[in-house]
Amino acid sequence: MGSEDRACPRCGRLSYETTSPRRPGRPKRWCSARCRRAASEERRAADSGAIAIRYVETEVSIEAHVEAVLHSPTACRRVLRELGERATHGQLSDARWGSVLTELQRLRQPAGRPRDRSSWAR
Repeated sequence: MGSEDRACPRCGRLSYETTSPRRPGRPKRWCSARCRRAASEERRAADSGAIAIRYVETEVSIEAHVEAVLHSPTACRRVLRELGERATHGQLSDARWGSVLTELQRLRQPAGRPRDRSSWAR
């Protein structure tokens, strides 16, 4: 079971969140209800010009995105469908997509059949 440490944008405290299986909806942003309410109050005060706020941007690793897609059959289906459509329409002709086209071709071939890349438009 994977996990990810996220920093609260208000106080910076790390909060432990499991990434597999991922809960539906958006990931938790705040470490607690207290920080969420305080941040809301700070935003409201900043909108009226009473105080300035500082937003801490958090980065999410590519591995976390991959895990999120792999735990969702709908997301997997959408990614595969979109890649297949783009390959069919020649939108993956750039050299950087070569390995993706190879993997798509491998997925399309039944086990035991030789590979033939000619079926994908380049």
